[in-house]
Amino acid sequence: MWSPLQEATTLQATVFFNEFWLLRDKLIQLNETVSELPLNLEVGPISMIKWQLFLQIEQSFQIHRSYGSMLEGEADELKRVFLEGNPYLLVITMVVSLLHSVFDFLAFKNDIQFWNKNKSMEGLSAKSVVVSFISQLIVFLYLLDNDTSWMILASSGVGCCIEFWKIGKAMHIEIDRSGKIPMLRFRDHESYVKNKTKEYDDIAMKYLSYVLFFLVACSSIYSLMYERHRSWYSWILSSLTSCVYMFDIIFLIYL
Repeated sequence: MWSPLQEATTLQATVFFNEFWLLRDKLIQLNETVSELPLNLEVGPISMIKWQLFLQIEQSFQIHRSYGSMLEGEADELKRVFLEGNPYLLVITMVVSLLHSVFDFLAFKNDIQFWNKNKSMEGLSAKSVVVSFISQLIVFLYLLDNDTSWMILASSGVGCCIEFWKIGKAMHIEIDRSGKIPMLRFRDHESYVKNKTKEYDDIAMKYLSYVLFFLVACSSIYSLMYERHRSWYSWILSSLTSCVYMFDIIFLIYL
């Protein structure tokens, strides 16, 4: 004989205890002084898509923590953006970030196309390419030391690799194996040596280096005396990065 009670006993519904939006700063530590706490439970159905989405995101956070690519509190900060942030501002930020990535890609693509087709260094500065690579490398190390987001690090890292590749297009790179440690040797192209560009390039870099070294020394001393740094390595990177940003406009005009 069939009854509704018998059918109810055979129902095995999945119970999902959702702690996804529970942030760590909302938790209360239990000790001997805490005698009672309010407890609020919300019971309701959840769609299969939403349930799987919560599980996938939480598993992704756990994988990043295990690899060391995400700190313990970064997941909460990301959740806080969606909980407390302005949705319109969040959408604008995402659109701007997407456009920034697209423009970076287009800039990299055009830069690679130009230097890949270029066969002569006439009218181009080889030393400025080296300076640009050093500046890009300093900025990348500074961002890496300050735990910058992976999207910005990836863009800076790709730019750094492209700048190093451009050195191979602007100069001859050879590996010197005569010593115990192999060394890279850089030699100018003949088209660069024979034209007036090298002469003007040497003069410009000579006087620019005087000003640059003086300002690097002054900025480093000021930063050491009046600012806090985590280590000597961070102080060196911070000082060099400040000088790179200071001369960014000059480099853009010069390059």
